[in-house]
This record gives sequence, structure tokens and C-alpha cells, in this order.
Amino acid sequence: MLPPEFESIGTSLTARYRAFISEDVEGLAVPDLLSAEEQVVRFVRNLGLGLLQVFVDVRAAQAKATRPPCSCGRLPDVHRTTPWPRKTLLGAVVVRDPYVHCRVCHGSDRPLHAYLGTDRETWSLDVQQAAVDLASDESCGKAVAKLERHHPGVEMERTTALRLLHEHGHYAREFIDDKLCGARAQAELPRALRSEGADELEVEFDAGMIPVATLEPIEVGDGAPPERTPVRGLPKRRKATRWEEVKAGLVQIPGQIDRLYALRPTGALAEAFDDLFALACMKGWTEQTQVRGLADGALHIRPRMEEAFNVGDFRFILDRPHCKEHLSVAGAALDLPAGVTVQGWASAALAKLEVGAADDVVAELSGAWEASGPDEASRNDRLRLEAGYFDRNRDAVAYAEYRSHGWSTASSEIESGHRHLVQARLKTSGAWWHPDHVDDILALRMVKANGWWDEYWQTRRRAWRKRAEGFAEPRRDLAA
Repeated sequence: MLPPEFESIGTSLTARYRAFISEDVEGLAVPDLLSAEEQVVRFVRNLGLGLLQVFVDVRAAQAKATRPPCSCGRLPDVHRTTPWPRKTLLGAVVVRDPYVHCRVCHGSDRPLHAYLGTDRETWSLDVQQAAVDLASDESCGKAVAKLERHHPGVEMERTTALRLLHEHGHYAREFIDDKLCGARAQAELPRALRSEGADELEVEFDAGMIPVATLEPIEVGDGAPPERTPVRGLPKRRKATRWEEVKAGLVQIPGQIDRLYALRPTGALAEAFDDLFALACMKGWTEQTQVRGLADGALHIRPRMEEAFNVGDFRFILDRPHCKEHLSVAGAALDLPAGVTVQGWASAALAKLEVGAADDVVAELSGAWEASGPDEASRNDRLRLEAGYFDRNRDAVAYAEYRSHGWSTASSEIESGHRHLVQARLKTSGAWWHPDHVDDILALRMVKANGWWDEYWQTRRRAWRKRAEGFAEPRRDLAA
């Protein structure tokens, strides 16, 4: 809500500008719409920056004039004034921060903070939001360059953007956890208190690899001193790189394009499936909802899905493209008759699976494994693994039946989601992430993908104002 003085100034300014344009009949001062827009934007930016500077200057003077006495009852002296920048989307203002000190009891204070609602804080929330918005989509170097292009006068170091990215990633995960916890709590309410539920839901799950790196000590020989850095004299370390999984899931109502996504790092497998269930609750899951889970048949996925949706109607469907890949691998391990190609065998086996004859495929692979050697140690272990894969999922491959019901048979949407949600940011060229920081960027990407971005920043503003109330309490006590 704007102060009434702003409305009065705006009305007066608009009238004066109207008169100015009316007199500029030949368009000498403002020749076209582009010129008018540029002039107005420049004026608004300069005016707004000037008003912010007025605010902090007046509040600084008020803080000096009304500084409270210290615990001994004596009015403390203004010992010094420390200037620090407050950077906004309009540019930077200088906050002249008085520091008061009592010569008797040696108490000290910064009374201006009670008027500003903050201690020394360089970046406004609007700048933080813009920087994190950009840095969560592309490298921090590109993000700060784009930030300055869009907001002239806002200059930020790449490392600052990275720090803000991790800081708000941590807050974003807390925001997500609170939101999903609330969704699970709603699902536990009596049916009469819940909103209308969904008849059907599809859930998908997949994992993808991202590059991570840590700095590890460099091994030296026994008794040999470690090589040290030239400036600080610290033991030198080397970058150890590896690949780790990111767990991704989605929930959707069949036939609708609005989806909810879950993203978790490799060490949060249990939380990934908890998130999947909570997203289903947000989409209207009830005990009567028919839920279909589509994923690869990896050992850890199907049992976790079934556990997450153990209450109600759940059916697992083996992702058909993964099924075809495993058939090709199995075909390559078989001793096929002359004239039968690997692809020909895989196609014939898929045709059997399509009509529900998975038992035949499992029996063939199991028999081939037993015939591949006189004992288990000498047999083709690939055949054993593929037989076990299809044995575990023999009730999840009747694709012809699924299509007849109009059901999906592939988890391609979450695999596509991996590309645009995870890999687009975490697999940028030359980027390596510390494992402890992966969840920060995943949380921000999840907030964006699910349309929760504005809601998240509203929670940050509420948290800021709640903290500001604590700063203002001494001033209010003095006024009382």
C-alpha cells in the first residue's frame, strides 16, 4: 500500500507531464514513443533511488536524535558513523550508520538498525530474487552479467551470486519440506474434510547422473612434508571428480499437462519417494485413486514406489523403452540359432511380453543360463541378471492391455524432465558441483518447475519482516 503522499505526488506529476507533452506539439523534446519510454524509465529509476537515499538519511538523523540511554541511564555518545552500501534494483544507496558508545558503562548500540529493520545487509531481497532467478538457470558468471544488463547499476560478483544461490537453495528446501508435509497431513484428514479426489494418477521416477567434485589431500610418501600453497601455506589438494545420481519424479493426472516434480540428490532416496507421495496428495490422491507407477525395473525403484502407495490401488508398469534395452542385452548374451539375430530375438520376446506371456521369456532366459555352464560359477551371469529382471517384473509388461485402457507405457516425460530440469543447469560445460551443494540448486529448480517461485519469495519477505519487528522493538519501547 502506497503512502498518500505518493498518490498526491503522482497525480501532480502526471498533470505536469501532460501539460509538457501538450506543449511539445512538434515533438522536439519527446520525438517518439521509444524516447518517451527511455526518458520515463530513467526518471523513475533516478527518482526512486533518490527517495530511498532520502529515507535512509532521514532515518539516520532520527536514530541519532532519539537514541535511547544505555543501561547506566547516560545518553551514549555518537562514536563514529560507518557508511555501507544498500544495493537495490534501482542502484545503490549509502547508509550512514551511527555507532554509539557509553564512556561510563561501555555499552554500545547501532540505533539506526531499529529504524531500518535490519543490520548491515548489502543486497535487497528484490536483487537477491533477480540474481537467484538467473543463477538457477545458468552459470553465475552469465547470471551477473545479465543482471547488470537488465538492471543498470547493479553490479554483483560471481561468487556473491553463488553464495546467494546456495543460501536460498537451503531455504527453498525448507519451504518445499513444509509444503509437502502439509500435503501429507491433508491426506490424513477424514474423507468428509478433504477436497474432491482424483480418480487416476500417474507417477514416474528416474535417476540421472551429474558431475560432482571434492578437494582431497594429495598423498605423499611416509615422512615427506606435504606441498603447500604459496600464500597461506596450506597443504595443497587435488580435485577428485566423480558422477552421482539425481533422483527425479513426477505426478500428473492422465490427460493433463500440469505436472508436479520432485528432485533429490543421491543420498536422499527415501525422501525422494516421500516427496512423490506428497505430490500425489497435492494432486488429489485418496485411498480410492488408481495410481500407476512407471519406471525402470531397477531393484530399488519398484519396492519403494509400492511402499509409498501401499494404501490404495497401485499398479507398477515397467518402462517399455527400458524393457526393450534389457531384451537386447539378453539377446546378445544368448547362444542364438543360426539365422536368428539379436534384434529378431528381442522383437519376438517383446511380442510375447506385450500379450502377457512373460513367463515364457523368463523360462527361456533361465533355461539358457542353466545351460551356459556346468555350475553357477562358470555360467553366463548376464543371463541370470536379465532373467531375474523380467521375473521381478513379469506382472508389469502386458503393454497391449495397458494401451487398450489408454494407459501410458513409458516414463519418457520424467526422462525429458531430467534434461530440462537437472541437466540444463547441473551439466553445463565445465561445471562440477560439491556434493553438499547439489540439493540447493535442485530445490530451486523444483520450486520453479512446480510454479511455487512467487510463493517461495513471499515466505522470504514474511521472514524478513518478522526479523525486522525484532529490530524495531527497542524503538517502540522508547516511544511508549
